[in-house]
Amino acid sequence: MKENEFPILKISDVDWDEDHDELEKLPRDFELEWGSKNWNIDEVSEWISQKFDWVFNSINIQQVGTWKQDSG
Repeated sequence: MKENEFPILKISDVDWDEDHDELEKLPRDFELEWGSKNWNIDEVSEWISQKFDWVFNSINIQQVGTWKQDSG
């Protein structure tokens, strides 16, 4: 990756904990533009739980490409 390139992560098969009142509104699959060149499953899992304010039982994470940050 170049200096201004960062990973795009494909998040799929999210198995959310079912005690959520609006479970059907939680995404099962989405892409995430990660803001750091390096990532691990623990960091990404924590970020997702905080972002959606809910826990999940399992998840698949795969790097599928890169995005470029504007030098601004």
